[in-house]
Amino acid sequence: MKVSVSHIGAIFVKQCKDVFKNTQVLVLFVIYPIVAAIMTTSVGGQLGQMDFFISIFATMHAVFTPVVVTASVISEEKEKNTLRVLIMSGVRPFEYLTGIGGFVFFCTMLTGSSYLAMGSFNMGTGAGFLLCMGIGCICSIVLGLAIGGFADNLMSANALAVPVSMVISFLPMIAYFNKAIGRVSKYIYGQQIGNYMQNPSGYNLTVEIISIVAVNFLLCLVAFIFVFRHNRIEN
Repeated sequence: MKVSVSHIGAIFVKQCKDVFKNTQVLVLFVIYPIVAAIMTTSVGGQLGQMDFFISIFATMHAVFTPVVVTASVISEEKEKNTLRVLIMSGVRPFEYLTGIGGFVFFCTMLTGSSYLAMGSFNMGTGAGFLLCMGIGCICSIVLGLAIGGFADNLMSANALAVPVSMVISFLPMIAYFNKAIGRVSKYIYGQQIGNYMQNPSGYNLTVEIISIVAVNFLLCLVAFIFVFRHNRIEN
């Protein structure tokens, strides 16, 4: 399969232009960094509370935002038949999905880098923080592609994407106060990302943690492939 980089770039540029016309998507990219900045400022430099708020909202940013944005973009273009027109114009589904995924990843990481200015990061923990956010973002984008391809329209996509992403992104916060929930939520990639973001300098990466995140990614990928093979993305 021949992949055209120019087609992927064109889709990426198209989405960058469209984001300023879509208030809902634009707000999702900036809302959690803004709220985190307000909360960290309000606690007056108390590092423990600052790190807590950064970890909570950074996890939401890395999980909730990519799922909902990706599902919304895919389903909206399916609903408006834009995707069908692009495919008929010679753009392959893989090129289109890569362009969309690249756009969501770029915007999420760009706005997510603002968290580095809020916390006490050094070069090592800052790089690890962004890497962890990037891994969570990739998992969430693949999940969002599956949801967007499965949904028939924008409303049904949001109805499915919002609760799913809320469960994955809010469980780390709930597990912080409830250890019983934490024993269950540790098997979700959102919890592992949240654990690192709470304590980046003292986080020990184990085989179990790597396996949990890898299995989560594979499950998202299988869901996406299942949807794609049943032609739900193109139809």
